[in-house]
Amino acid sequence: MDLQRNYYRFCTIVQFSLVVTFFTILSLLSSPPVAAQSPAPRPPELIRDTDVADNTDVSVVKEPDPALSEKSLSIGDFYFKRKNYEAAIGRYIEAIEYQPGSPRAYDALARAYEKNANPDKAIETYRQFIEKNPNSPKRAEFQGKIARLEKSR
Repeated sequence: MDLQRNYYRFCTIVQFSLVVTFFTILSLLSSPPVAAQSPAPRPPELIRDTDVADNTDVSVVKEPDPALSEKSLSIGDFYFKRKNYEAAIGRYIEAIEYQPGSPRAYDALARAYEKNANPDKAIETYRQFIEKNPNSPKRAEFQGKIARLEKSR
């Protein structure tokens, strides 16, 4: 008799669970679906890692720092790959301020000027490097780039 009573209780609990589950599923299926809305695309934002505000005249000469130059180059490359050439130009200029003899920074700056439809500034950038570093091994390469840019004008 005790076994029958336990079996009856078990069946009652299972039936109740099934009824609750059924009504839960039914209520979920009968509710209208929520439309997924995609947010409006935002324009790319500049990375703020300096304390200098935009459009301010900072006439402080920066101390040479290869690590900060490399950081600015990396961020400039990030912008360059995303075709945000204005932001890349700013970062490459900053890299040159931190490491004035860096051929990589001058080359990157000139390429950004060229992609930004400003070949005159690109030529000027290459010439500045050659003028400041006349014994650089990159001199011949940069002179070739100057000749190519002047020819395509």
